[in-house]
Amino acid sequence: KCKSVESPLRCVCVCVTQIDPEELFTKLDRIGKGSFGEVFKGIDNRTQSVVAIKTIDLEEAEDEIEDIQQEITVLSQCDSPYITKYYGSYLKGSKLWIIMEYLGGGSALDLLRAGPFDEAQIATMLKEILKGLDYLHSEKKIHRDIKAANVLLSEHGQVKLADFGVAGQLTDTQIKRETFVGTPFWMAPEVIQQSAYDSKADIWSLGITAIELAKGEPPNSDMHPMRVLFHIPKSPPPTLSGDFSKSFKEFTEACLNKDPTFRPTAKELLKHKFIVKHCKKTSYLSELIDRYRRWREEGHSDSSSDDSDSESSNKENSESPEWSFTTVRKKKTEGRKVLNGTGQDQLSKSASLTTVISPVFTELKQQHKEHSEQRLAIEELERNIRLAEEVCPGITDRMVPNIQSKLSVRLVFFF
Repeated sequence: KCKSVESPLRCVCVCVTQIDPEELFTKLDRIGKGSFGEVFKGIDNRTQSVVAIKTIDLEEAEDEIEDIQQEITVLSQCDSPYITKYYGSYLKGSKLWIIMEYLGGGSALDLLRAGPFDEAQIATMLKEILKGLDYLHSEKKIHRDIKAANVLLSEHGQVKLADFGVAGQLTDTQIKRETFVGTPFWMAPEVIQQSAYDSKADIWSLGITAIELAKGEPPNSDMHPMRVLFHIPKSPPPTLSGDFSKSFKEFTEACLNKDPTFRPTAKELLKHKFIVKHCKKTSYLSELIDRYRRWREEGHSDSSSDDSDSESSNKENSESPEWSFTTVRKKKTEGRKVLNGTGQDQLSKSASLTTVISPVFTELKQQHKEHSEQRLAIEELERNIRLAEEVCPGITDRMVPNIQSKLSVRLVFFF
C-alpha cells in the first residue's frame, strides 16, 4: 500500500491494481453520487459478499486527484472497526474503482429524516463516533469533516466514520494544521480563522454534530454558509437549547469551547456522564434503521441518493435546498498547488488581492503600527477579505472595479 503523499498522480497509479475490476466485482444499483464520482452497491464475485463500489473518471476529476489520493491513503492506513473499511483500488481505462465496505443502514443524516433521535440513541451513536475519533487521533490523523452525513451505519446498527477526502495527517514535527477545509456549519473557529489547529477541531465538529442529531440540523442552518464563516469566530459558541438532559447540554458545551485547549479529548469524552449514563448497545440503533425504511415505504422520498457524499444513500440537507452544505476542500491553482492559508496570496486566484488589496493593507498597518486597536481592526478586516476570497475565488477581482467605478462617479460629481 502506497504511503507517499508527494505526487497525487503517481500515488493513485501505484495504489491501484491493473486487474479488470469487472471480472472481480458486479455493480448493482447506484446508491449515491459522492464527492468524486458515483457509488454503487456491488458483489465481490469471489466471496459473494456485498461491497460499495465508488467509480471515478480520472479525466473528469483531474483537479480532485489530490483529494482522491488523500482519501485512499488515509483509508488504506486505517484499521479500526469504527472506520469504513477500504478493500482496494482498480483502474479500468480512465475509471478508478475504489472498493469499500458496504454499510446498508444509511447515514445518520438519512435516519434523521424520519424523525428526531432520543437521547439514548444519540449517546450510543456519539460513543461510536468518539471511538473512531480516538483511533484516528491516536494515529495523528484529523478527520476535519465530522457531521451526520459522514456517519454511516450497518444494517445491524454498527456506526462507522466515512468520507476521508479532507482528512489531515499530523506528524511528530508538524503537530498542527492550517489548511482551510471542512463544512462551514460544523467548522471550528480556529479552522475558519486559519490558525494552527489539531485534533481538537474534530471535537468542535462533534459538538455541532451532537446538536444536529438532537435538532435535525446544525446551529445557524438558516444562515448563508458565507455568513456563517464570519459569524462563528465572532459569536459565543452554540448551545443545545430545549428539553434535553443537563448531562447532554454539558456534553455539547464541553465540545464547543472556543479555546481548543479546554476541549476534552475523544478519550476523555468517552467517560463523560452523558455517554456513560445514556449509552446502549449499537443494536439499539437498528430501530432507527427500521423506522427509516418504514418511512420510505409510506411514500416519503428524500430524493437523496443521487447526491450522496458517502458509501450509503444520503444527501446533505435535502430539506434545506436553498443553501449548500457541502464540504469546503482545498482550492487548487495552476499546477495543482494548494492554497493553504499561509502563503500571503502568492497562490491566490485573484489578481486584485495581490496587486491592490494586500498593498493597501500593508500600508495601512504600517501607518497604524503605533495604535494597537486600530492595527488589530485592520488585520481583522484583511483576514475577512481573504476568507471571502477563499470561499468565493475571484470575488475581490469583481469587487475592486466596482469600488473604482463608484469612486470615479463621486469624483466627477465633486469636480
